[in-house]
Amino acid sequence: MGIPAGRRAARGTFLRWLRRIAASVAILLVLALGAALLNNNVSIRRPSRAEFVGNLDRTLARSTDWALRQYRQTAAGSVSTPEGRSLLSNSATAHMVVDCASLSSEPRMKALGSSFVDAWKVEANVFGKMVDPAMPANAPSDRELHSLEEYQRWILHGVAPSDVPLSPKEREDMFSPDKYRTGKATHQLFALYFYRKSKGSTPEMDRLMQKIEERIAWEAALDFRVTDLYLQRLAFLLAAGRPDLIRPRWVERAFAAQQIGGGWLESWHGWTRTPYRFSFGDELPAAHSTAQGMWISYMLKYRYPEWIDRNYK
Repeated sequence: MGIPAGRRAARGTFLRWLRRIAASVAILLVLALGAALLNNNVSIRRPSRAEFVGNLDRTLARSTDWALRQYRQTAAGSVSTPEGRSLLSNSATAHMVVDCASLSSEPRMKALGSSFVDAWKVEANVFGKMVDPAMPANAPSDRELHSLEEYQRWILHGVAPSDVPLSPKEREDMFSPDKYRTGKATHQLFALYFYRKSKGSTPEMDRLMQKIEERIAWEAALDFRVTDLYLQRLAFLLAAGRPDLIRPRWVERAFAAQQIGGGWLESWHGWTRTPYRFSFGDELPAAHSTAQGMWISYMLKYRYPEWIDRNYK
């Protein structure tokens, strides 16, 4: 028996409505994505130079106060908060704090940088060379190296090429011009940043880093979520000496994401650096994100003031 004509007509109407709804949803999603990308890259009203510098100074001061609050030494030489311990114990964030201190003329920041260097000297760990390249350190054992992630071995090799050898495969990965994206690409650039500081610049190294830097900047234009990775892209591009790749709108959004207390969150409205993961519940500023945000503000103010002059009138 066939389907009655009335039922066929109803089904046809229902399918047409489904197609219309699906098309409308698709159009709305495309429009929302387009608006998000536009907002990520273009300032509707570019702040004046005075407005931007004022915002930069406030961002720098608040992040500095946050770091100083987190780091409170006791008589035993420990720190009083989990984020303070994280700020110090992570050699990458310790490197950022010490570099900020080297740029600053504020006595409190100078003292904080010195205390970080002193704390890592006690460790005599090769990771400490990220904090101070002249720091004496014991070469890691094979067992210690195998316990690390590959990108951590890249970074240690960059910091101490003679003390931390890489396998041929790891070296190929570290110096690959087009293998990595997102967080892997920023970690690769961080490793190359240290390697160039250790071994010096060459045309080949500069070309390799330029290709990776341009890829990271392209990703920054597309990824509108102000997460830990968003801050990392900006911080590492500036550290590598590429302020020319930094768009003003990215910095404005990074500064706008700073919390009242001076820190930055790892996620953006619960959306983490991994696109398909969300976190729910109360979130507090994180040492890793805040160190990166603070580093951005210090580098723009003290290392690249010409970037401000070029982009704000």
